[in-house]
Amino acid sequence: MPLFQIKIRPDRPDGLTTDQLDGIAISNMAPHNPAQRDLLLDAAESVAAREGVSRLTFDAVAAEAGVSKGGLLHYFASKEQLIEAMVQRSADGWRTCFMSGYAETLEGPGRMVRAILNHCYTDARTWTEGLRRSYSAIFAALAQKPELVQPMRDVYEELYGFIRNDGLPDHLAEVVMAAIDGLWFYWVMRLRPVDQGTLDRMRHALESIVKMAVEDPESFRCCSAPAAGDAVAPGPETISPSSNLNKLS
Repeated sequence: MPLFQIKIRPDRPDGLTTDQLDGIAISNMAPHNPAQRDLLLDAAESVAAREGVSRLTFDAVAAEAGVSKGGLLHYFASKEQLIEAMVQRSADGWRTCFMSGYAETLEGPGRMVRAILNHCYTDARTWTEGLRRSYSAIFAALAQKPELVQPMRDVYEELYGFIRNDGLPDHLAEVVMAAIDGLWFYWVMRLRPVDQGTLDRMRHALESIVKMAVEDPESFRCCSAPAAGDAVAPGPETISPSSNLNKLS
């Protein structure tokens, strides 16, 4: 008798494709344990980050987690469901980070970027190998099946709804957010190390730019983007990089 029996059930609203695992009816199995589910997702992330999503099989994940294949199928009915759960967990963690920071940050221009800088960009000890592993797995999933990364796209769309309406002049919040994401992705992809000194320097520079924009928004007003081939003549509305950068020193 096989380890588990697959019985296709297209009528099931929960999307399961099996009603028996290790000979036990699903309805009689124990309910999902959140801690066990996280353990399985940790194992899946480790396999995906180390070997790629193409080698993310139930056998590999079960071996990594030290559970039976049937035990894994009790939580995830397909590889796609497993990958989506990995992405969803990381997306939920990112949403929790920036929304809890937002709730603790004073109202006013630049509230969301200030929240991220003060709440998610301060302690290098929170940039853990487990976090890097989670996002490495997301990149692997993106390369394998881009549609499975939709939960993270949804969270970023939610975030950028705040960013686009953050009250800073001329899309400055988006520029600051791009710098924040840039350092993060460099670190995830091991393009450069990030230590406490790196975080402190980046945060100080970005906070200084935001502070200047709040105190003197006119100095950050950009002229309209020129048409292709048009020369840009200096004018009173053009940002003077040297004058603004000198304020950072």
